[in-house]
Amino acid sequence: MRSAGQMLDETPAKKPKVCSAGDTSGGDAASADRLSALPDEVLHHVMSFLRAWEVARTCVLSRRWRHVWASAPCVDLRVWRLGRHCAPPDRFAKFAYRFLLQREASAPVDTLRLLSSPGYGGHRYRQSPPSDEPEYYSSDDVDAWIRAAIKRRARVIQLTAHPKDETYSGFWHANIVSCHLKVLVLSESLLSDRTLRQLSSRCPSLEVLDLKKCSLKGSEISSASLRSLTIVECSVMQDLTIASPNLLSLRCFKPYHRAPLFQNMGSITTATIMLDDSFLHVGYENDNEFIHKTAHDEGSDSDCSVENDPPYSSDSCSDASTCEFVEILTDSEDEQCDDHGQGPDHCKHCKCNHGPYCYGRRNRFDVDKILGGHNVLHSLSNATNLELLAGAGEVILNRELKTCPVFGNLKTLSLGEWCITADFYPLISLLQHSPNLERLFIELKLYDDDDTEEEMEDSTKLVGRSFACTHLKIVKIKCLEYEYKVHLLADLFTDNGVPVEKIFVRRQSIWWMDSCIPNILHQATTLNL
Repeated sequence: MRSAGQMLDETPAKKPKVCSAGDTSGGDAASADRLSALPDEVLHHVMSFLRAWEVARTCVLSRRWRHVWASAPCVDLRVWRLGRHCAPPDRFAKFAYRFLLQREASAPVDTLRLLSSPGYGGHRYRQSPPSDEPEYYSSDDVDAWIRAAIKRRARVIQLTAHPKDETYSGFWHANIVSCHLKVLVLSESLLSDRTLRQLSSRCPSLEVLDLKKCSLKGSEISSASLRSLTIVECSVMQDLTIASPNLLSLRCFKPYHRAPLFQNMGSITTATIMLDDSFLHVGYENDNEFIHKTAHDEGSDSDCSVENDPPYSSDSCSDASTCEFVEILTDSEDEQCDDHGQGPDHCKHCKCNHGPYCYGRRNRFDVDKILGGHNVLHSLSNATNLELLAGAGEVILNRELKTCPVFGNLKTLSLGEWCITADFYPLISLLQHSPNLERLFIELKLYDDDDTEEEMEDSTKLVGRSFACTHLKIVKIKCLEYEYKVHLLADLFTDNGVPVEKIFVRRQSIWWMDSCIPNILHQATTLNL
């Protein structure tokens, strides 16, 4: 089979019959080449869904197609995508160079999508690749392709980790300096202080920065042009300040080592913060070695998209698992309040149903060693949609809540287990400072904090816990079946003037527990529980 590189120099022997857009006379309509009659812009859009070597092969279709590839604005060099391998041509690195260099000189590379080096030592001459590895290329090649794209005024660059690569891409020979770059998506890359400074001051048009499982070794990301910032499971190796006065959307999911410091975010409208204390303290690598490895070993898709969807992304309250709270008031009180969903293997440490195999809450740590996260609530005070997701006993959000700002624009608020303490203080404090709140979503996890049920029930009788949310239209609680805290929450809302008809409950069954038992046993064994 001829390679894509060979096809670039071939001329077809015959030209298929082309029927112009307005030609309706003569010829067989079934055999007319209507596709070739389309303008280049439409053909380029079709080519944007193909890999580079597939685009190159179109040059043999007809004379009309012979040079269309050379001006295609999207260059996709990924040999893996969404867990599937796409067989590239032999001598892939040579093909990629030819594909970029033989383009029309005036044709920009609008979008570049590629994977990091497939390993073997990273650099070209450090270690020889296997003889049967056609897609072999080095990190030097990756840097060269990025430089070529930047030189050709690339607006979008997406670099995803190769599934066979065990090292970070570090841009050792590529400067991210461009007045045209608008979208940068990186996966499992090392961003040094030099690279972060380039993104901050040498990319004046950068609007979208998406980082997934990257290592950040710099002190600041400061960009006046940035509109959307996503940080997913990134290792923040030193104190990092993020200052973006025009940022509209922020998503920060489970940072490692320390949480960033957010400043100067007065324009933000939508934010999602998901924190896990077990990754934010000194020595977390040793305490959570298995958990950390599991989090990084999950197969990443080549689109580098965030898979952590918000728990309440739908406005509908009529799905099969959602009901009005008044519908569950007739349930058996013995089933709801005496048993409280606690099985015979109920864990004494965290009240989950994992029994002796519970590993979720036993690894406690010194809360004074939690790193970063200062000013997180104040930086989000102008948001209209806010998600604060964390487990029970979370430290940073509770710490910042002591100086809670007023969320005057907040319309939609989603909260995790961390806000449900014995006295409901975090929840009440947020509601007291959200005068215009319209939609509230609360997600209750499988396990609780260390407070007992009796403490929560006694706390419901305390005074001075009032709030006024006169604009509140819906309260939606997501929980397991027979979750007694639902009733306590409902009492809290009705006592503060929220009609019971506005309270909805979305129940989740625990059918998945059986399939999780082997994994729980394995993790418990790994952690010597």
